Amino acid sequence: MSWYAKTRFYHIADLTTWQLCPCPKTYEKVHPLYRPTAKQLSVLYPSVIDWIPFPSIREKLIRLHAGNPQIDRIFCDAVSAYVVEACMSDIVSGAAPSRVYLRVNDLLTAGGWDQVDECGSWAAALPVPKVNDLFTSPGCARAAFQYLSMDGGASRYKMDPAFFGKYPELYDASTPDILAQGIPLKPDIQPTLTYPQPLDISVYQIYRSFIGFTVSSISDRQNRVYVSTHSYPPAM
Repeated sequence: MSWYAKTRFYHIADLTTWQLCPCPKTYEKVHPLYRPTAKQLSVLYPSVIDWIPFPSIREKLIRLHAGNPQIDRIFCDAVSAYVVEACMSDIVSGAAPSRVYLRVNDLLTAGGWDQVDECGSWAAALPVPKVNDLFTSPGCARAAFQYLSMDGGASRYKMDPAFFGKYPELYDASTPDILAQGIPLKPDIQPTLTYPQPLDISVYQIYRSFIGFTVSSISDRQNRVYVSTHSYPPAM
């Protein structure tokens, strides 16, 4: 399952609509975290930058990397660095109540979401016996993902400090709240999103999947609005 579907990045559907049809109506529907800043509205830059839900990082990318041929790699590194903070004693048995943070992508990868578990053998509950279980057991990874509400959207996310260690020029000291605090919990090898490859059938299927996700998200929301505005009185 694609990362944008599992994390319920429905806000990207509104953002994509604005990219395709920029006007006041579509702009107002874009989530505040993704809503283009004045700089974004005044200059040309790679549109993939719009997908990052941190305005300060977007503006830094536009100013410093808009012409960088490696912009897709930087974008994938940024998305891979989204984290959620937690109390360690809530997720690991016997641990101290220390502040920790986990990458969303680590738990997505460990969760085996594309695999079917008809027998429920992956079912698990928190806290887990040891930290490593979060990244080696699909059930534990899913339990942590759901407990930490990682599917609640970008408003819950912060950035892994390691990202700014790699790209220090993208850190903005005026927005320290986007930087995760605490101890990182991570697997031995951290996966990152794969940047776009030359167009072939598999890449075509990825783009087709995203188009389907966007259209479905918009249709579902429109249906909910229709139902809420066309409610019928209870039968007498």
